[in-house]
Amino acid sequence: MTDRAEVVAAMSPPDYPAADVRRDGDCVVLNIPMTFRRRNGRREIILPPGGDASVGPEPNRALVLALARAWRWQEMLDRGEVGSVDELAKRLHLGPTYVARTLHLTALAPNLVESVLTGDEPDGLSLRRLAADVPLNWAEQWRFLGVA
Repeated sequence: MTDRAEVVAAMSPPDYPAADVRRDGDCVVLNIPMTFRRRNGRREIILPPGGDASVGPEPNRALVLALARAWRWQEMLDRGEVGSVDELAKRLHLGPTYVARTLHLTALAPNLVESVLTGDEPDGLSLRRLAADVPLNWAEQWRFLGVA
């Protein structure tokens, strides 16, 4: 049978230098510092610094898709493919209010857009939250979202 000290040593993963393995009576306690984030209405575990770097946060697909739509639609307006938001909405068979709300995403701060695309967006960020009256000033956007 394996000695408990060997088990404790084997459970101390080198990928997690901040991990703490100790004995508590007959139990082996593995303590890995971590944080939780709320994404897409679910809680997600964030690995500690120095953890497995190959596993990064996945981008929020709904936010990425909405950003892609917003920029594509803005490009259609800028190129003159459509003359107005109403015309764009008719062409897409969508409501003009939805199209206008989605187009507001093109006014997001570049570093906020980048954080969404890399999956490192502020905790709890959602389309519903972005559909609110997000300020146009980029610094105020971060404060509005409770980050700055």
